[in-house]
Amino acid sequence: MARRRVLTLLEHNPYKPFTKILIDNELVKDNSSLNYKNRPFQEWVEGLPATLRDECADDEFHITFHGTILDFEDLQFVALAAENDGIKITCTHEPAKEVKDKEAAIDAIFQEIAENQFFEELKSPDMLKAFEIAKGKEFPVNVIATMSSGKSTLINALLGQKLMPAMQEACTATITELHDDDGDHFVATAYDANNLKLSFIDPLNLSAMEVLNKDSKVSKVVAQGNIPFVSSEDVSLVLVDTPGPNNARNDEHRAATFRMLSESSKPLVLYVLNATQLAINDDNALLTEVAESMKVGGKQSKDRYIFVLNKLDSFKAGEDDINSVIQNARTYLADKGIENPNIYPASALTALEIRSDFKDVDLKNIDPANYLKPEFLATMARISNLNTNLHLDEYAPLTPSVNSQIVMQLAAARESGDMKEEALIHSGIKSIEAAIRVYVDKYAKTAKIRGIVETFAKKLESQKSFERTRKQIAESQERKAEIRANIEVIKGKIDDAKAAKSFNETINKLDFSKDVAAKTGKIIEKAQASVREQIEAVGERKLSKTEAEGICAGFTNYAKNLQAKVCVDIENEVNRFIKEQCDQLTAAYVERLQSFAKDVNFGELQIDPVKILSGEIESANRIASIINSATETESVKVGEEWIENTNKKWYKPWTWFQEKGHWRSIYEDREFVDGKGLGDAFFAPVQENLRQNRDDINEATKKQVNKIKKEFKERFAELDRALKKKLAELEQCASDENAQDEIIRQTTERLNWLTDIQNRVNAILEI
Repeated sequence: MARRRVLTLLEHNPYKPFTKILIDNELVKDNSSLNYKNRPFQEWVEGLPATLRDECADDEFHITFHGTILDFEDLQFVALAAENDGIKITCTHEPAKEVKDKEAAIDAIFQEIAENQFFEELKSPDMLKAFEIAKGKEFPVNVIATMSSGKSTLINALLGQKLMPAMQEACTATITELHDDDGDHFVATAYDANNLKLSFIDPLNLSAMEVLNKDSKVSKVVAQGNIPFVSSEDVSLVLVDTPGPNNARNDEHRAATFRMLSESSKPLVLYVLNATQLAINDDNALLTEVAESMKVGGKQSKDRYIFVLNKLDSFKAGEDDINSVIQNARTYLADKGIENPNIYPASALTALEIRSDFKDVDLKNIDPANYLKPEFLATMARISNLNTNLHLDEYAPLTPSVNSQIVMQLAAARESGDMKEEALIHSGIKSIEAAIRVYVDKYAKTAKIRGIVETFAKKLESQKSFERTRKQIAESQERKAEIRANIEVIKGKIDDAKAAKSFNETINKLDFSKDVAAKTGKIIEKAQASVREQIEAVGERKLSKTEAEGICAGFTNYAKNLQAKVCVDIENEVNRFIKEQCDQLTAAYVERLQSFAKDVNFGELQIDPVKILSGEIESANRIASIINSATETESVKVGEEWIENTNKKWYKPWTWFQEKGHWRSIYEDREFVDGKGLGDAFFAPVQENLRQNRDDINEATKKQVNKIKKEFKERFAELDRALKKKLAELEQCASDENAQDEIIRQTTERLNWLTDIQNRVNAILEI
């Protein structure tokens, strides 16, 4: 019988992130597989039981977990699943500071920094803007679905009003971003395919949205208003409504959907499924991409997909079993390669009717004479709360702590006789809203807190370094002449034209075009192989004209999905290399700064240009977020037939497939169409342009790299000027014979203040 091994402590800090594990009171060794160090919790927690068994040669454990409640509940879930593998794990929780505690501390510290009397640098527009960006960073919730899934109804239910057009046919033709600002009504700006403003709509309502959706010139609508289930003070949530894969107004919409599903991105996705009609061909391309995304990045990659199984109000009591319906959906997704999905059953229509049509109706005092319409009676049947089979909240895979909140809300509604609130909970909408908030708390808010702390940490440290240097100079009366001379040496090195030219040459030599060429080449080769599979799938059959038209329609949809996928894959690779390029450029500049103080003897006095400028250097490297893509994007209208396209560009992949695309000519004068000939002719321009565009991609990447180098050179020149300004202040300090005592007093006071603020900022990340 296995002895009981005690894992005395598993401590995880999601804000850094950092993990510490002790087994039987001993810290795991550096080479242990349990030494997860700085990896996010959700990346490794699912593999923890098996790793414990392998490392400890045991199968029974007790874990005392010190961390947030959401991470602890993930651990409990993993422990429960481990029983299937014969591993027994019991868990206890040692509470840690939660997100709300961190947010309160951040606000207090920022207020004190904003009111400080010492440092204008900490109140500069750039610094304040950086903080506001970090604090107010928007968090997108992307809603995608195929036709007739009830996606628009779900969004309207989340909004508590009828804003998005909802019809049985495909009705979303634009990308609509709904930004939460807690306003009393929605306003919007409409943009065309080139991101040019078309109109401003105030107020934005259902009729206005219907007009925008039908306007072929409108590509995107950006709206602001109230998303009721979150506060804009809590999180800057954005609901993003995207067209279905075969209903995009332009092909950039399709690329936007694949970009959002890309494994390099981690926004939350609500994938809406029609419970009454699961098997939709349109799902294939999207769900394949979802499956690939869920395989990379651990538990977070699974958590970010919430599958809403909608239209369950269509099932009748006694005739349909919700468990069976959910299992069917689970099997359907498993067939697409999606294992253990988070499925939330829902009746979005019920939730919407309660929150809109029945918002002001007192269900306890209804005059039947006024409410005998069939639609009213149908709604009443849905919200009667009598059909326990449709208490959908009971099937939601929420964590225990979050589920207990829903249970408490339900108990309160029943106690007060609030039929509408009870029915709203049973509709499943409250569970979906809770799941969104959980993801935001677990991932978005911890990242936001980390970003805010990083915004100030280096700025505070560089300010401390400067103040320490001022104090040391003031205390070194006997060496002031030598200090001034050495400062002049550093200033001379900054102004050395020959050295500056050499540094610029170092920047110019940095390049990654060969790496990009290799990566994009593999992406294109993979796409070409995929095209060949499509051709081979048709075979050498003789096809009727009707069959050929159907196959070509499928080819067209496949080709458009392929071009979107290739476009996004290339964007991701280029962006990754751009980030590496920015890091190399910053490293080159830091090396140059270090050379300024070389061969300059200050004795015990430290004048370190790198430390003095560390905050500014950090902000300089954020240029990578401004140049967010090496791929230009531009939308074009695609006609019904493929014709000669002189506007074909590498950065418009959807134009790759237009040239030589007259597939109809293959069977105009024939009774039958050769299947293989059809495939070869249809995809010939696709394969040809995939080959031709490799050089175009690489050339455009080089241009983008040169643009980045130019931007960095300008920013480095600004940093040189900032350094010279600080050196001038230090030089003044070394020249002022009469202010020694005042400088020492002033710098001591400033250093004490900075140290206190810095300690409090660093403490924010502790649990």
